[in-house]
Amino acid sequence: MKIYKPVVKYVSALFLGFLILTSCEDYLDQSPEAVISEEDVFTKFVTFQGYVEDIYQCVVDETLGQEAYMNWNFGDDVIEDGSESMVSFFDQGNYLAGWTHWKNSPFLGHLNIPNTNVKNIAAIGRAKGYWQTGWYGIRKANTVLKNLNKLTSATQEERDIIAGQAYFFRAYFHFEIMRAWGGVAYVDSIYAPNDEIRMPRLSYRECAMRAAEDFRKAAELLPASWDETTVGQATLGQNAGRITKGAAYGYLGKDLLYAASPLMNGVSTGSYAYDPALCEEAAKAFNEVLKLTDQGYHGLETWADYHKNFYYIGVKQMPIGKEIIFNNPIYMHKRWDYGESTLQVMGGWGLYASPTANYVEYFGMSNGLPIGETDSGYDPNDPWTNREPRFYYNIVKDGDRLVQNFNNADTYAEFFTGGRHRNNQNSVSGYGHKKFTPPLANQYDNGWSGNLYYYECPQMRLADVYLMYAEAVNEYAGPGGSVAGGMTATQAVNLIRARANVPDVDARFLSQEDFREAIRRERAVELAFESHRWFDLRRWHVSHLPQYREKYALNFDKNYTFFEKTLYNTIVFEDKHYWLPFAQGQVTLYPEFAQNPGW
Repeated sequence: MKIYKPVVKYVSALFLGFLILTSCEDYLDQSPEAVISEEDVFTKFVTFQGYVEDIYQCVVDETLGQEAYMNWNFGDDVIEDGSESMVSFFDQGNYLAGWTHWKNSPFLGHLNIPNTNVKNIAAIGRAKGYWQTGWYGIRKANTVLKNLNKLTSATQEERDIIAGQAYFFRAYFHFEIMRAWGGVAYVDSIYAPNDEIRMPRLSYRECAMRAAEDFRKAAELLPASWDETTVGQATLGQNAGRITKGAAYGYLGKDLLYAASPLMNGVSTGSYAYDPALCEEAAKAFNEVLKLTDQGYHGLETWADYHKNFYYIGVKQMPIGKEIIFNNPIYMHKRWDYGESTLQVMGGWGLYASPTANYVEYFGMSNGLPIGETDSGYDPNDPWTNREPRFYYNIVKDGDRLVQNFNNADTYAEFFTGGRHRNNQNSVSGYGHKKFTPPLANQYDNGWSGNLYYYECPQMRLADVYLMYAEAVNEYAGPGGSVAGGMTATQAVNLIRARANVPDVDARFLSQEDFREAIRRERAVELAFESHRWFDLRRWHVSHLPQYREKYALNFDKNYTFFEKTLYNTIVFEDKHYWLPFAQGQVTLYPEFAQNPGW
């Protein structure tokens, strides 16, 4: 996201002013002109927006852990054979050590960036986490709303845009916290260091409903496109990445769908099933995004341009594709972690996230049927023939070309037992992944130099909205249902499949229960490795089931005379693992802040 041009100098000065004001000893040594007051910041739109811009920097990029290794997929999707990987911590059930592991965790974050790194914006990106920077972002959003009355010289459009961003971020950061830890206090005030805070934890539903209020306010106030506003003319053509009406409605729907999902509904009401009424409300919110899509504000990338959801090549500035509803800022071409997507022998880091053999089975056949159907055409002795296009887009299989312009020992993938690329620093499962990696991004072709920009995991893209819409509609009205004259649940899913040239969902899966499983398979395929799976399995309240705890590898020989799926490891998962534990220092602050059950 490009910083709002007129306020860059004010943002820097603002940080300096805060540092001065929070240190009495240093304050006395400063010249009077170095101090910036609230009136200097909050009475003019340009400087006020400069303050708001800093909140965008609190949005977590899950892919920027200091050690890479694809440390953002904690479900049944990948295997990582490393003691410090987040996947290993979570597989062992050691959630506390996992999420508080500062190098790798997208959950923790820290605000004290060493002075030696202040010019290294990649280091700033790695410092963010849902817990630390989430609460920091909430405080800044509350500061914006508290000082909005000082903006008397602004136009109504300017006031609306400032307020809309603040409401969105206050809700968004609460949502990211509660979907990992459960219901928390919904903080909508500014507290001084000496205030006694005794705010009790809310239930998940109570917290989600407070967030929904803020998302609705944001949706009412924000523009569909900044380029169409007077405010946005100052950065015309460079406003992609700013919060819009579509993002607010998208997260309103997501917030409500999570609250309606079996886990969240269960902890709030005792019924571990979907709440149909909340699902309807979620579907209405998603439908607002789809209306904006019909008006041209959003759109699916074509299959030929599908990679633009995850990376761009040959551009001189960070682009935002039309399918991306909301994304975090991209730092330094997102170059830090390019090595995690590459086998070590191809120039990657010391570990590699191998897709599990059981997860690869979610990718169906070219005729649109799941591989488990007797008439799908799947042959376990020839498992990679006639699979659907997203299989070949996402998955590296044995014999695939890894090096494009040279012929050497690494040119073709050797994932068979005993093969060159079958070990704990490359693939341990017999599969690789390539969703986030351009074909030339390896040490031989050197395709990661120059103008290569990685998104990897967009916070929300339109395909996800279609699938969440379908899920919500199915749970209150069935596969043929719709909301407000919009498309049916089946039409939404089939639209995503059609983009990848996959036939429609077969008629045999059009009961509500069967279509529920079809949607879940579709999410596993379309959103593979994008940091959704762990959250989905938890909210569906299925993470404890054996089929989601077992991770398999595929063993086979060089000549393909046999294929054998073998159990690699079993995830430790008890009821307590449905929520992350709070750090002990948090739950001892005051009695009303209770630890999660079992921890």
